[in-house]
Amino acid sequence: GAPFAGLGSPAGPPSRLGLALRRAYKDDEERVGFMDSPIGQAIGALSKALSDSPLNDAKIWLAKQQAGEYNEAEVSAKLDSYIKDNSVVMFSYSKCPFCIKAKKELDDMGAKYLVLDVDKMGDEGKHLRAELAERTRRTSMPNIFIAGEGIGGCNDGPGMMTLKKEGTLLPMLEKAGAMR
Repeated sequence: GAPFAGLGSPAGPPSRLGLALRRAYKDDEERVGFMDSPIGQAIGALSKALSDSPLNDAKIWLAKQQAGEYNEAEVSAKLDSYIKDNSVVMFSYSKCPFCIKAKKELDDMGAKYLVLDVDKMGDEGKHLRAELAERTRRTSMPNIFIAGEGIGGCNDGPGMMTLKKEGTLLPMLEKAGAMR
């Protein structure tokens, strides 16, 4: 159709799905919208199902392999410091729609928090992710801690959005001293 005119390649025009997926990742607002779309919801459900399955051990093993060799005691101590020294800390991927959604929710609530975009931290980020996976049994991002307690991600573990819907997120943030 006309909306796709001129967007093809020598191999032919891109599919509507391909265009929709590229557009869904254009910027942060669109990433959040994508997360709420049927495809985004399906990805979230699949991620949760995988984390609850025996395949989770394979995901943790893979995270450790991606991290390569590192000083586990040193990285564990650094992880402890991030969690202990901050009322709220979010380990994140910079372009992940679930991470962006969680950041937006905390921003909208006026919370103070530390974000560590592990995908922008080189080897240190891979090491932190591997230690988080070992410690929390979760490889997905975000991985959020409030007052030293792991609350999971955006929608899982129980997840920030679940806590918000239950009315317990704001009291947790207030008790942690994270509200501006």
